[in-house]
Amino acid sequence: MPVPVTEAASPRRLIRDEVFQRLLDAIVGGDLLPGEQLYDAEIERWVGVSRTPVREALNQLAAMGLVEILPQRRTRVTPIDPERLRQLIATVGVLVTGVVRDATPLLTDDDREALRTAADGDAATAVRTALSADGLVGVYVRRLDNGTIARLLKRHLPEVQRALNAVKSDSAFDKARGSLKALADAGVAGKGDKAARAAADLFDKTLPAIADEFVSTQKEMR
Repeated sequence: MPVPVTEAASPRRLIRDEVFQRLLDAIVGGDLLPGEQLYDAEIERWVGVSRTPVREALNQLAAMGLVEILPQRRTRVTPIDPERLRQLIATVGVLVTGVVRDATPLLTDDDREALRTAADGDAATAVRTALSADGLVGVYVRRLDNGTIARLLKRHLPEVQRALNAVKSDSAFDKARGSLKALADAGVAGKGDKAARAAADLFDKTLPAIADEFVSTQKEMR
């Protein structure tokens, strides 16, 4: 396990939360690759903590489907299963579509400006950040302020994000620009149904196509 190089843990954050966030960022960002074995001792040295918070963080990541723990055998980053990924994109898409429809009438001027900014930049960056807390989808989720839905998305979106981050070809993201712009523009215009259709298009067509690009790349590497 090549330990990512980062700064020491911040004392202002609970230790278990710090370990969890470090590992989550490393997995989603691709520093820790699918299938890579994780060793408690190496994580302890990396973050500078004892075994207990490391185990707590790994168990939390296992509940999210990002880590696979086989007692007395091994702990590893969960490999990306193409069928699970497609099903997850579809499920998350249903949630996001509903959030977008309901949140659009509630958007503030600051929210609309955030939508404009989130849709800017190159297509690959825009898509990869769209699902983050600070990205395009995050604007709608925060405005709706539904704790149950927010927790579900926080649990499942990282699986989708890490697959998107693993796609190396920027051309795979080009078709997503239209969906992202439509999602942002409809929100800015206050058109909830139109924004929902754009969200559905993003999760029903665009993201599955990018996921297929990832699957194709993986097959070529075997």
